[in-house]
Amino acid sequence: MAKFIAMRTLSQEMGAASVVLNIDTVAGDPGLIDVPFIDLDGLPCSSSIRLFDSLPDRSLGMQPACEPADLSWLDSMPDLDGEPLHRLSSAMRDAGGDLSLANQVIRALIDINRSWIGRPNVLNASRLLKTPCGQWLLERMQRDAVRCCEAYNAAVSVDPDAGIRPLDIGKGELPLWDIRGDQRRTARRQDLDDSNVLPKALVTTAIMRLAGCDLFIHGTGGARYDALMEGWLRQWLDIEVAPFMMVTADVQLPLPDAEAIARLGQGLVSDDRRAFHDPESLSVPLDSPGPQKRAALETIESAPRGSEERRAAFTSMHETLATLRPENPTPAGAIADRIRDARRTSSRRDWHVVFYSDEVMDQLAEQIEAAVLDQTR
Repeated sequence: MAKFIAMRTLSQEMGAASVVLNIDTVAGDPGLIDVPFIDLDGLPCSSSIRLFDSLPDRSLGMQPACEPADLSWLDSMPDLDGEPLHRLSSAMRDAGGDLSLANQVIRALIDINRSWIGRPNVLNASRLLKTPCGQWLLERMQRDAVRCCEAYNAAVSVDPDAGIRPLDIGKGELPLWDIRGDQRRTARRQDLDDSNVLPKALVTTAIMRLAGCDLFIHGTGGARYDALMEGWLRQWLDIEVAPFMMVTADVQLPLPDAEAIARLGQGLVSDDRRAFHDPESLSVPLDSPGPQKRAALETIESAPRGSEERRAAFTSMHETLATLRPENPTPAGAIADRIRDARRTSSRRDWHVVFYSDEVMDQLAEQIEAAVLDQTR
C-alpha cells in the first residue's frame, strides 16, 4: 500500500498518469485471509479465514471472478472484529462480474483504499507481451536465445536468495511461463508462441521500464529482484531502463507489545505451576493453598515428624492433588511456544490493509507524501 500512496503523490506532483501493474500472471490464494484477534488469555493471535475460493496453483488472471462466502457466522464471535472482513467481502462482491479473479481483487483493493491512493489506471501483466515492446523482446529472445539466457543466469546468480530461478539452457528454457494445460511451467524456445506464454517477473518489469513508465515504484521484494533485471538487460542488450524508486513502511496493529506479552506469559507460567501444585487455587476465590490442600497440609503438620502417619498424609495429599489436576495438562514448552507466536503476531507488518484504521492510514499517507516530496523537490 505504501507504494500506491507514493504513486498518487508523485503523479499529482508531476501531472503524470498513475498506473497499477496488476500481476495477474502469478498463482496464489488471496481468498485465505489472516485475521488478528486477542485470545482469552490476552495474547495476540491470528486465524486464517476463507473469504472466497481460488485455485492456488493457477494464475489469478486465468480464474473467473468469485462470489465471496457468507460471513454471517462472524457475528456470533464476540472476540473477533468481523467488520473489516465484511467490508472486504462487500468490495469483492461489488468488483465482480465479467472479470478475472485478479481484476476483481485489485479493483476491490483500489475501492477500499481510494481515499489514499485515488483511482489509478490498471494494467494487467498478462497483456505486456502483446505490446510493441513485448513483441520486440519476444523476437529478440527467439533470435538470440542462448545469449539471452546466459546473461539472465549470470544476473540472477548475483543474488541467489532473491527467489529468481536460473534457466536450463540445455532445455531451451526462457524467462516466460507456458500456460497451456492446468499448471504453469517455464516456457521453452521450441514452444514459443505469444498466445500461450506469459512474462515472468524480470520480463514483466523489463517491458514496463523499457516502454511503460517514466518511474517504477517497488516495495522491498521487487526492488531486490529488479536490480537483477537491470543487470540482465545491460549484459544481453546493452540498454538501460527507466529508474525505479523503492517505498516501504512498517505499520503494526495496536496489539499487546513485547512487554505486555512478557507479563501475560509470566502469569500463564504461574497459573501452570499452580495447576500442578495447587489445582483448586485456580477456581476457588481464596488465597493459595486451596481447601483440600490446606486441610492436607494441616494433617501433615499435626502428625509427628518422621512418623508413618506423617508420610501417609503426605502421600495422600499428592494422590488428592493428582485427581484435581486438569485431564489435559499444558505440555512442556507450550506456553513458551505461545509467547513466541504472540510476539511474531504483534510485530507483523503484512496484515491485509482492511485491518488498519482510517486514522492509521491517514497518518501513513501523510508521512509517505512528506518523505516522497522531500526526495523529489
